[in-house]
Amino acid sequence: MYKLDHIVHFVESPEEAAEGLRSEGLHVVPGGKHEQWGTYNALCYFEESYIELINIYDQEKFKEASTIPYTLHETYARNQFENGLTRVAISTTTIEQDAEQFKRAGYDVIGPDRFSRTRPDGSIVSWQLLHIGDQNNQIDLPFFIQWDQSEEDRVEDMKERRIIHEHAAGPLQIAEVSYIVSNFEMARILLQLCRLESTLKIDEKTNAEVLTIYTPSGNLSFYRPYDDGEVWDVLLENGPGLHTVVLKGAREERVLHFQNAIYMFTEVY
Repeated sequence: MYKLDHIVHFVESPEEAAEGLRSEGLHVVPGGKHEQWGTYNALCYFEESYIELINIYDQEKFKEASTIPYTLHETYARNQFENGLTRVAISTTTIEQDAEQFKRAGYDVIGPDRFSRTRPDGSIVSWQLLHIGDQNNQIDLPFFIQWDQSEEDRVEDMKERRIIHEHAAGPLQIAEVSYIVSNFEMARILLQLCRLESTLKIDEKTNAEVLTIYTPSGNLSFYRPYDDGEVWDVLLENGPGLHTVVLKGAREERVLHFQNAIYMFTEVY
């Protein structure tokens, strides 16, 4: 099964970003270092899916990591180290089969490769990553992750460690990650490869077509403008890419502009 795993938000300082989100009622914990990439992070969990606040602590290691095509690191370097919402990860339990399937479909495939991270308490977290793409993609596709622990064991372990914990802002869950796009090519590729359910609707408020791909841990929605309006303005100003994370279950509805990203808190979705 394919599910939204996490959203990568590059920030100037994961420690300061974590403190900022805590002041907004979110539970955020230190994540640890990726020794092989020269990055470190803080994590904000919503059961099994999460937001990763990340930046670089070793420029040389990161520079080497950024030479690998279709990776998060290559995206960040290519975007001139612009902070904000950068990539999305999709979890899978069939990563070896996925690699073969995606190759047969004609996409460039990097991996799967094995990685790990050391938590502040010294415990090790390990996983495999699979990166895919082609040179014609307007937006970088999500990358795929397979954790070495089962989802049940992993969630239970993180609850015991208080990595997963209640949020002061409410029983929050990730409802949606939204993209602003000029076409649905990325969504079409994901639907072809992952065979997920989807809907296509008209949002008259923003004058956009909205193609939503459903996963159990949060949806991916693609907003394509068909006339002047909010979505068209964003597309003209910023180009296509990730735009908003929608969190449902909030005690108070609001929009948070935070470190070059938008988080929308809503009671229901």
